[in-house]
Amino acid sequence: MLNVQQILKLFLENFQITDFYEIKENRISAIQKFLDEIDASQYNYFTSIKYREYFKEINTNISLFIDFFYHFGLLLRNFQKKEICLKYSSEIDEMIVFINSLPVNESYNKELDFKKRKDILVRITPAIEAGDFDLFWNFFSMFDVYCSIAKGIKLNNLIFPEFNVENSFTIENFYHLDLNNAVKNTLDIKDKNTFVFTGANMSGKSTAMKSISTIVLLAHLGVAVPARYCSIPFYDRIFLYFSVNDNLKEGYSHFAQEIVNVKNVLLELQSRNCFVVFDEIFSGTNINDASQITVSTVNGLSKFKNSLFIFSTHLNLIENHLAENENVLLLNLECRLENNDLLFTYKLKEGWSRLEIGKLLFDQYGLNELLNS
Repeated sequence: MLNVQQILKLFLENFQITDFYEIKENRISAIQKFLDEIDASQYNYFTSIKYREYFKEINTNISLFIDFFYHFGLLLRNFQKKEICLKYSSEIDEMIVFINSLPVNESYNKELDFKKRKDILVRITPAIEAGDFDLFWNFFSMFDVYCSIAKGIKLNNLIFPEFNVENSFTIENFYHLDLNNAVKNTLDIKDKNTFVFTGANMSGKSTAMKSISTIVLLAHLGVAVPARYCSIPFYDRIFLYFSVNDNLKEGYSHFAQEIVNVKNVLLELQSRNCFVVFDEIFSGTNINDASQITVSTVNGLSKFKNSLFIFSTHLNLIENHLAENENVLLLNLECRLENNDLLFTYKLKEGWSRLEIGKLLFDQYGLNELLNS
């Protein structure tokens, strides 16, 4: 995770080089196919006469091979390596040595006759048989991934998170990457490990929860995050339960699947610190059952102090039961009713939202009129 962070920082420091790096997938596929099918013995004067199209294709692929490895080798040689990434810098040096061993630099931008092209095929055949190109393509694939992620970080102005041992959870001005002009929110929590989101439909509960979840997930992958600042604990396991459905394959109903999900989390919590999100937990059962077991679940999970839990619920009956728990933080996305119109600010507020808008929306969409017509 931290190693990935350092590698991405290295790519960002070399952004002036990687920003202009681009190679089309069809060219890579053509070169890989060419290497897989090379048979130097078939490249002879007889095939050049009898199988002209095949011979022409081989010549084209030799040119693609030279051009690609020459320019990629040049990019690697210009790449500014840092001591903070010794292992990855060593991998780059190994790839430079490998590319330099190929008949590329002396062949680039040169007129190649039959004998020289034949010599290229003969010289690269041992490297193919030794699996050296397999190692190169593994490196190249990850290099391409790091390049793409670094460009995304630069484009979206993301920041690298920090991990703390104080068990504090702070993300400032966080937002959802998929939203244009997203409203930014802040969480700065040091003494609680359970967040319960309430609020009207469309107020932004799920979006806020997904924003937080995305940041935690990206942070644990070593990737920069959409926030101004981020300092969170390290979690051994991450569970994200959004839009839980029934499981026909296992024969579980919606509610049974929710029960299984909670049990799986509890089993992991016996030995690991976890980050867990339950969006509208226990919505698959009646309101009385849901209320009782939601309180039991929230209070029970909140005892695992080194883990963090996020819930959302519409069960207003349980507010007082959860408010008594010192490990629980009640949050809502602000929504106001003004002149019978709904106003959503998408700003996080502490406390329980008591605004119920289901009947209002039912009326506003004309369902009463249609049903009674």
